[in-house]
Amino acid sequence: MGWVFIDALAIGLPYALLALGIFISYRLLDFADLSAEGSFTLGGTMAVALIVLGVNPFLATVVATLCGFLAGAITGILHTKLRIPKLLSGIITMTGLFSINMMLMGWPKGASYSNVVYVGDNNTIFSYLHIFASPYLNSIITSLIIVIVVLFIIYWFFGTEIGMSIRTTGMNQNMARAQGINTTVMIILGLAISNALIAMGGAMFAQNELNADNSMGIGALVIGLSSIIIGESIFGKRTFKNWIISVALGSIMYYLIVAIAIQLGLPHYLKKLLYAVLITIVLAGPLVKRFIQKTKKKGGKVNVTD
Repeated sequence: MGWVFIDALAIGLPYALLALGIFISYRLLDFADLSAEGSFTLGGTMAVALIVLGVNPFLATVVATLCGFLAGAITGILHTKLRIPKLLSGIITMTGLFSINMMLMGWPKGASYSNVVYVGDNNTIFSYLHIFASPYLNSIITSLIIVIVVLFIIYWFFGTEIGMSIRTTGMNQNMARAQGINTTVMIILGLAISNALIAMGGAMFAQNELNADNSMGIGALVIGLSSIIIGESIFGKRTFKNWIISVALGSIMYYLIVAIAIQLGLPHYLKKLLYAVLITIVLAGPLVKRFIQKTKKKGGKVNVTD
């Protein structure tokens, strides 16, 4: 059972950054940004491609994060400047990123496109920490340190004037504009930060897997949303600090459930079905809870009109 938890940590920690990025767009900005899947893959492909070309893995991860920042800004510009609906803005960015990611994966090979790129014998960000004899445990500690640092930065930033302006814009744009906040800039900046975190998560995940491919982002949005809802349901959201920690822990809990299911004999090809069932259960949870509360108040009698 202990190794199941360790496996959940190994996968869940990189996805914690994905969940935090989606949290910013989905919860703070109230923006259903579908470009997350493209940004996650972009982070992975850019980081691995640069590492193969001999770039320091930490610098490669920073560049990948900046690319995600740019992708998010493009989504924001499409919506705020060109008046394209939120969903379509994300879809346009995600569609464009598919081709860009193909080109990035072919870059180290001198080809115009590729479906996968491997790290090979090159170092990754997980190659430098040697606390334990097991490289696997060292990579988990590295991921944990990065996630904790990112959590501190997010908590600090959203307590600043700019961060509070982004949160205010998400809560009520009219009120934000009445207070003199440039909501257009805040939406673009919020989406840019969101996708930067998602791309960083993709860069970490790809280096952990030692490869990047154009399918690694499939289902990323569902995983991120599930992590947010699971974290909120289990750990709560009493304060902003508690909220972001809950989101990060939610990704670990999500993969812990998946890992346990696989250990119990669930075939790997049914993982996507499990993802769909999990998010359905989590989303239906509040409705079930209200139904139970109504039933208790009526002394066990249920009105079919409810």
